[in-house]
Amino acid sequence: MIGRMIYGAVALALVTTTAVIAQPSASDTAKSNPNKQICRTISDTGSRLGRYRACHTAQEWIELRRQTKQNIDHIQNARPANLSG
Repeated sequence: MIGRMIYGAVALALVTTTAVIAQPSASDTAKSNPNKQICRTISDTGSRLGRYRACHTAQEWIELRRQTKQNIDHIQNARPANLSG
């Protein structure tokens, strides 16, 4: 059960990171107007049809990117439970 949750979190992080990396940097836009609405099309990994549109301000995109990076770092640094017993 825990393994599925970890795999799900990793998959979500990869999808989000792939979508964020594929888009132009929002830091340039944030400098000009942090409240400007930016819409991006995000596609699911492994699916040609699974796409959705997400709209956030430039500041929110920066925060989402920071949270995604923090989640990935947490998952990569987490130690697995002792399963030898």
